[in-house]
Amino acid sequence: MKKYLKKVKGPIILMFFIYGMLSAFNIVRPVLGAKMVVSITEFNIKATYILITLFSVLSILSAFTEYIATKVLRNIQETLLYDIRYDIVQRVFRLKTSNFDKRTTGEFQERIKSDPEDVFSVFSIVQYNLFNIITEVFILFYILYVNIYLGLIFCLGIFLIYYLGEKQFKIYKRISKETKAEREKSGTLINEILKGIKDIKQLGISEKVNHNVGEALDNTTKLETKLTFSSMNVFILVEIMKIIITFIVFTVGIYLVKNNLLLLTNFLIVIFYRNEVFSLANSYASLKEHLIKYNVAKNRIAEIFDDKLFPVEDFGVIEIENIKGDIEFKNVSFAYENKKVIDNLSFKISSHEDVAIVGKSGAGKTTIFNLITKSYDNYEGLITIDGFDIKKLSKKTLNNSISIISQNPYLFNLSIKDNLKLVNNKATKEDIIRVCKIARIDEYIKSFPKGYDQIIGEGGVKLSGGQKQRLAIARALLKNSKIILFDEATSALDNKTQEEVQEAIKAVSKDRVVITIAHRLSTIIDAKKIFLLEEGNIIASGDHKTLMKTSRKYRELYKKQ
Repeated sequence: MKKYLKKVKGPIILMFFIYGMLSAFNIVRPVLGAKMVVSITEFNIKATYILITLFSVLSILSAFTEYIATKVLRNIQETLLYDIRYDIVQRVFRLKTSNFDKRTTGEFQERIKSDPEDVFSVFSIVQYNLFNIITEVFILFYILYVNIYLGLIFCLGIFLIYYLGEKQFKIYKRISKETKAEREKSGTLINEILKGIKDIKQLGISEKVNHNVGEALDNTTKLETKLTFSSMNVFILVEIMKIIITFIVFTVGIYLVKNNLLLLTNFLIVIFYRNEVFSLANSYASLKEHLIKYNVAKNRIAEIFDDKLFPVEDFGVIEIENIKGDIEFKNVSFAYENKKVIDNLSFKISSHEDVAIVGKSGAGKTTIFNLITKSYDNYEGLITIDGFDIKKLSKKTLNNSISIISQNPYLFNLSIKDNLKLVNNKATKEDIIRVCKIARIDEYIKSFPKGYDQIIGEGGVKLSGGQKQRLAIARALLKNSKIILFDEATSALDNKTQEEVQEAIKAVSKDRVVITIAHRLSTIIDAKKIFLLEEGNIIASGDHKTLMKTSRKYRELYKKQ
């Protein structure tokens, strides 16, 4: 957190100065109040008016200073919150794909949204309580100076509150961690429901899903309630001790005044100060509680910047401006969670080739795509593009050279034009129309009321499956990727739409490397080269006609379609 605090060093110093002034005001006011009461009882009208005026001016100054403190603190919080959230999001973009396989979206949401809020809401509370504690300790020493007996009574009471609160805070800390974890689980479940709401309705499983949501929210609510009660237990202990201390202070104080062992003025000062002394216990309890929340949130944020816990992508420095698209696997092996998925795989794909990869589910087809895109880099062997080891290529070279089009390509809640310009913000209107014509989607776009300015909804919800696919193809073309990977892109489409998308793919493959993972073999029979994959290795290759003649397993797979 040090690097973030350095950015707001000036405002923080100003905050210390402002809170120092507030502390001074809080110390002086009770003294003025006590003297004012004594002057009233002595019928000293002139002194009373002077004291009332001073007290009022001090109160106004205190309120104005607190207003300035609130504004400065808010500016500090906004700056810090923006900086740390921005850095977390940037870090998330750099994380390896394996991080997202192992963790839920809810966990990342908590770390991006809630944890920074906890850190910096606590930052303000801690700072405020810290100054209160300094003020209140000073007041406690003053009471000890006025009367040692009353001061020791307050000290004993505060010690008992500390001792009882310490035990309760250990429980609070444990419950706080459990609550965070449960919030992540329920957050993930709600995200999944929102993404799959249409399927949930169509499958008629709303009641079952509602039951699961109910259980998750119930668990979260129970822990949050438990956390609240844990905090309330400390509050109740503090309040009981305050009542007991007040009773003892009044009893002893009256006895001392009656026997001329304590001046009435000093006794009144102690009485006026008692709330500040009691606040020492409250401030401590609040400080302790929020420091626990701060440490939990701070540690969770620190974890995401820990390379061991959240490994980041590692790229080389070699940059190639004009990629041809030659791809080669040399004796590549890859295991996922100790299970071998790719086993000593070797193949070559030349530029301008239209290649298909087929095989049963789990054969390793999608894994090959993940290895080409360097989503996973903990493999054995060598993978090259244009003869260069992909581990040595720069991020820019890899990202610009490869586009992957999945079954359900993600589109943003923007216009069609803006969705396309995300990959190339320098693209002209003519460029956009050109790639859309190649992708066979231009006519569909023109049929929309706003044409290329049509907003397509979150995830492209306003488009059909085929339209999404073709828009994703247009996006890849505008990006000018020389290698385009289709991951079962047409498997969920009807026959007519599938044919339209296939036409778009053929148009694309003229001057690019196109690799297709196919579920329906009928969609790849025109591919120049087909790899038949089984248990992470190629058992047959050739065009469709050759494989139908030479490979029994390919024929069986084709006939099952």
